[in-house]
Amino acid sequence: MTEAENVPEPANSGESAEQEGAGEAAGHRARLLERFNGNGLAGLHLHEIVELLLTFSIPRRDTKPVARDLVRRYRSLSAILNAPSHELAGVAGIGPRSASLLALMREIMSYCLKEKYQRKNVITHRHDVEEYLRATFGLRRDEYVAALFLGNRNDVIETEILAEGTVNQCAIFPRRIMERALRYSATSIIVAHNHPGGGIKPSDADWELTERLFTICRLLEIPLLDHLIISHHQVVSLKELPRWKVSVAP
Repeated sequence: MTEAENVPEPANSGESAEQEGAGEAAGHRARLLERFNGNGLAGLHLHEIVELLLTFSIPRRDTKPVARDLVRRYRSLSAILNAPSHELAGVAGIGPRSASLLALMREIMSYCLKEKYQRKNVITHRHDVEEYLRATFGLRRDEYVAALFLGNRNDVIETEILAEGTVNQCAIFPRRIMERALRYSATSIIVAHNHPGGGIKPSDADWELTERLFTICRLLEIPLLDHLIISHHQVVSLKELPRWKVSVAP
């Protein structure tokens, strides 16, 4: 037997590289998790937060390229979590399981906020109302109208989207709002709708709807406390604008 025959046959180079890559990915995941456990999200960059989250739905692949792609496309964690599942599923590396995980995170955040504001007075804390509405609805792509139905202590009994439309229009009927208010035994209402394009100036249609709602609510003794317009970065109260005292509640 020659010396060459005594040398063990080398492992398949492709399998070896794959195993090495898997080992590196596992080590990186462990380091990310260790950093999170030590310092929370404060110790992670945005793409690393997304990367760590995706490790729970992508168990064996490197999630860094996918995370960087998502951050490059959407620019913020809020935008990633609020992206439609069918759109996320079209991103390379994001399958139905990962899209569902991101949607689940969004819904959990909204649920926690809802629990928080069901236990506290939201009317005397305007910034809390803004945070709740923007976090729950503010990054939707299409226009919608929502209503917050409040109890005796101004606590949120229920929040409901009552109408949805295209990116620039949405039909809403006061009767539907009042039906819901009576169903929930609400004592007051806040109406809100979004401007997906980012503008915050109320239209004449916004004011006309507000005037009609205010009149109906007053007749049924369920006051309309405000009508809010939500953009990605700001919430505008129609009640705080001069026209409210002229045309809505003179």
